[in-house]
Amino acid sequence: MTAQPKAVAMFLRPLANLLQQYGEDPVLLFAEHGLTVEDTYNPEIWISVDVTSALLTAAEERLKDASLGINMARRSEYSAFGGLGLALSAGGSMLSVLQRLARYQRLISDAVKAEVVLGETTVAVQFRPTAGHTPHPQGMQYVMASLMRLVRLRVDPGLNPISVQVAHDEHDYCQRIARYFRVQPETTDFYGLTFSREQANAELHSSDNQMAAMLEATLNERLAEQEKGSLVIQLSIWLEGQLPEGEPTLAEAAERFNLSARSFQRRLADEELTWKQLLEKTRRTLVERHLSVPGTTVTQLAFMLGFSDVSAFSRAFKKWYGMSPSQFREGEPDN
Repeated sequence: MTAQPKAVAMFLRPLANLLQQYGEDPVLLFAEHGLTVEDTYNPEIWISVDVTSALLTAAEERLKDASLGINMARRSEYSAFGGLGLALSAGGSMLSVLQRLARYQRLISDAVKAEVVLGETTVAVQFRPTAGHTPHPQGMQYVMASLMRLVRLRVDPGLNPISVQVAHDEHDYCQRIARYFRVQPETTDFYGLTFSREQANAELHSSDNQMAAMLEATLNERLAEQEKGSLVIQLSIWLEGQLPEGEPTLAEAAERFNLSARSFQRRLADEELTWKQLLEKTRRTLVERHLSVPGTTVTQLAFMLGFSDVSAFSRAFKKWYGMSPSQFREGEPDN
């Protein structure tokens, strides 16, 4: 039986603020759904998404507000997303922020899976539901509007995505999305925002890349602890420590986790991964974490990622991102 998806209660703190501003008592409404406003200040409290969805629906009906999620975002602080919010606000390029969001989103909710999709001229962040779950439209509106608000505050107030995707076709809802994101949404089976490569390469104002790297290390530890039953997470952590000594083999990894090679491959297949894909995924995570840290050289990166030489690393990097490491840092597309 699949476990019920959950989200951190802090996610709902802006809703309490919004209700209060509109003259509604958040204490009473939250209590009707088995919550207290105090719960939204505790990062350790997780609640079923059935509860959050019911509460969002009740608030939307009570306030008659198709922009509920957008108005929540306007009253939200980074801390409402826990350590992930602080890591996102630490800055870097828009691309690094989106990648951080996709990597650590599970620390605030397992109801959706965030993924960054790199095209030749575009960068998209997409949110797809986990099995058997339908995300609440206002919850997704809140998440995407919060991300857009961060980008407009820290990059350019006039910045707009080149497209928006929503899995909800209610007219008023779509019109509010169009007004806030300044682009008519496309109705599909997921939620997402798509930016141009030029937009995604922009650096957030007042970025602290060293702080971002420190926060990422903390988030990585928390993710490993939270998902300590996940072979993929444990493998990724193990690989990060092994790669500076050279690329480990599948047989070495299987032995480390007390599995036969066949069982090891089957466990990876259950996660829709191969050993080669896991190696690449872990290496890209390390690249995105360390490339933004001032003073990190390409040679150091090649060593940390277990490549035999810098040229092998450069070839892999070009395949992943369509540009060299130096161009990636400078935000220059490859010619």
